[in-house]
Amino acid sequence: MQWFVLLDRSGCINMGRYLTNRYVALSWAEATRLAALDQTPLGAIRYSATAELVHRTDWWAWWSDSLLTTAIGLPESCNPQGLSPAAEELITDVWASDSPGPQCGWALLAQVERVLQVETLATPPSAFIYLTIREQLLVELRDGQPSTLYRVWMGADEGYFCQVSTRRPDQGME
Repeated sequence: MQWFVLLDRSGCINMGRYLTNRYVALSWAEATRLAALDQTPLGAIRYSATAELVHRTDWWAWWSDSLLTTAIGLPESCNPQGLSPAAEELITDVWASDSPGPQCGWALLAQVERVLQVETLATPPSAFIYLTIREQLLVELRDGQPSTLYRVWMGADEGYFCQVSTRRPDQGME
């Protein structure tokens, strides 16, 4: 009997993607091990046969079906770098913050090829004691089209908030 292993473009074994409540895995065996850690019932493990790993950092992973997951559970040898450095930086800014996710969506951030210009916007006086920085970003997307994004940074006691939007901060982004 012969066994064939399919490798995707990153050199990772292309077996699909398994998701538990908190982790991601490339094999059923690893998925069941991680499910025991986060108490995911085996029947609740989600599987996608066609999802391919596009980009991986130490903390997060971007998939071909436009899903952003944790990178915890992925083999370190699977380290494709399919997104631009600018996209990686913008995604990491939001992922590492206390924000739930960007208003503009992870998929738009993944399409950023480069940041062409960053302009700091005026920040209105606030009762908050934390530093707030508002920026307008002129970016180029992968298809060559320009786009304008707005990023707001706000300090917090033990972390920070970072939000990226297609709307100006004074138009209800926060």
